Amino acid sequence: MALETRCFGPDDGLFNRRQLRHLLTSPHATWLVEGHFEGAACLLIASNGRSRWGRLYSLSVDPQFRQRGIARRLLEAAFAWLREQGVDVCRAEVKIDNLGARRLYAAFGFEEGPELPHYYGLGQTGLKLTLRL
Repeated sequence: MALETRCFGPDDGLFNRRQLRHLLTSPHATWLVEGHFEGAACLLIASNGRSRWGRLYSLSVDPQFRQRGIARRLLEAAFAWLREQGVDVCRAEVKIDNLGARRLYAAFGFEEGPELPHYYGLGQTGLKLTLRL
């Protein structure tokens, strides 16, 4: 929760304690952690009965540890894990004005899809992202 509140605000998709507890105990979620919680990534495996995909549900790096390659290492480990699970598509969402995150995701090959109006709250637009692994 401490990392979550250092990285996100109410208009950024901040998880509350109940949501985090659920994600930490869900059999469909996997967490990757860097160091002593300098960064964390949460991935979900989802299915619609016909196909399976991964979802990068959260990626956070403590502001004091940014620009040190932590997000890149977490993403590399996340995609390796998804491939090991037999998943070949990863989906994510990003706030449209988070240019740093959008550049990072683009460097990994994520394609930006449609806009998601009010996804992060009233007036807070998101973008759908898709990566073929």
